[in-house]
Amino acid sequence: MATTVTIGSNQSISANTTSGTSGSGPYVITFTSSVDSKVVVGDIYVISDEASHFSQHTYLVTVISGSNYTLKQVDDGGAGMGDMTPHGNFYTMNDETFEMEQAPGTFKRAFADIGDFEVHVNLASPKYFGSSDDVIGQMHADSTFTDARTYFDNSRSLSSVTLSAADGQRHGGTDGAGTSQVVIEPTANAGHNNGIIDINIDNFIIEFVDINLDSLDSRNTNKAIVLRGTNDDNIIRNNMIHDKNGNPGSDGPHIIHTAGAGGSSDTISILNNFIYNLEETNNDSVSAINVNAWSGTSNIYNNTIYNLTCAGSSKASTGIVFGNPSSAVANVKNNIVALLTVVGTSTLARAYAKWTSGSTANTANNLSDDTTHATYDAANMKQSLSDSSALIGKTISEIDFESSAVANETQRDAVDLRIGSDSVCVGAGVDLGSTNGVNIDIAGTTRSGDWSIGAFHVAAASDTGSSAFLMFVT
Repeated sequence: MATTVTIGSNQSISANTTSGTSGSGPYVITFTSSVDSKVVVGDIYVISDEASHFSQHTYLVTVISGSNYTLKQVDDGGAGMGDMTPHGNFYTMNDETFEMEQAPGTFKRAFADIGDFEVHVNLASPKYFGSSDDVIGQMHADSTFTDARTYFDNSRSLSSVTLSAADGQRHGGTDGAGTSQVVIEPTANAGHNNGIIDINIDNFIIEFVDINLDSLDSRNTNKAIVLRGTNDDNIIRNNMIHDKNGNPGSDGPHIIHTAGAGGSSDTISILNNFIYNLEETNNDSVSAINVNAWSGTSNIYNNTIYNLTCAGSSKASTGIVFGNPSSAVANVKNNIVALLTVVGTSTLARAYAKWTSGSTANTANNLSDDTTHATYDAANMKQSLSDSSALIGKTISEIDFESSAVANETQRDAVDLRIGSDSVCVGAGVDLGSTNGVNIDIAGTTRSGDWSIGAFHVAAASDTGSSAFLMFVT
């Protein structure tokens, strides 16, 4: 079964006293006063019993229906009191009347940060969900998440683990503050070649999260999401990852990176992401999506990659690199790679690189701009694939990003990678179906008609019946 638990810094959302109960484990509870509207399914209700030496019981909110809250007891605080309704069993002393009264409880997020959530995922007998559940860690923008590194290295027997932004707090395709949309912006080191989100489990999804690296310019963090090798059926979709500058150490930024080879039968999917503004400053290469070591199948669909700068005369700026093991199968379709800057020869400006000829690549409808060397453009991808569906040599103006002015697009805080209705990408993509939500664009819009290339979808004029229009969620 699927179980949602919340993640956020608000550990005192609403203090409320129960007024009635019905049902039996879980319990349908009413309260004497209105519960704050910020309380959602997946939060917890914590109540203490002064009469029994402050034993603390924790309940998970599983259903909200009007003023009725369904609460499932998940922890009795070690008191050994068993499953008890929160109404009529817990008391506190009234300091004025010196009588025992129904104790109030506090609604709060189930986990204060991503690390707390991961610790619970790793438990052999988790308290908040079943040991074989599909678990959704729903992140809330109570404040910016500053977790430097969270390593998901054991999910026991859980069916799947999802890390997702709550509805109404998703980025919509533009970066923003952590109190209006879910943002991860660490201020401490992740450790060189570690990921901010580091994954070594199967059946993991991260989606709709804004990972802002702007506070890490002087830090050794050089990767945002790392796949360690046990990553079958991992999905990285609808995320924004951006603004890494500086010299993180012995290796440059590789933002989504397979650090392990995985198995030849394993599959990963990287879908509908914005990755942009990556600048190495001291003799290292940079890449946005690097699955070069992956020996299984990689689905790399509808991503938009923009503004990569390497440092050093022999170093490369690479958008997407894949296909080193002969067993690798890379499906690379509907991606945009634009604005590659190199110090050395132009051959180091590499939009796409299929690294060995022995691996398999299925490519279609990718775009590279006029900063890319022809050997590594969307048609050739290092191996002279001669993909006739590719759009190559396109200018920034032709791609038509929604930044206020083309001249400002190399400035970090001016980039808006949603495309306009005049973009060459509109209607130029290939329909990839709906598997793993590939048809949902970065703003949460369902693609229809002729697909746009890149993470953001704009309906073509032929699909609107009159003129093209811009679809996005803000």
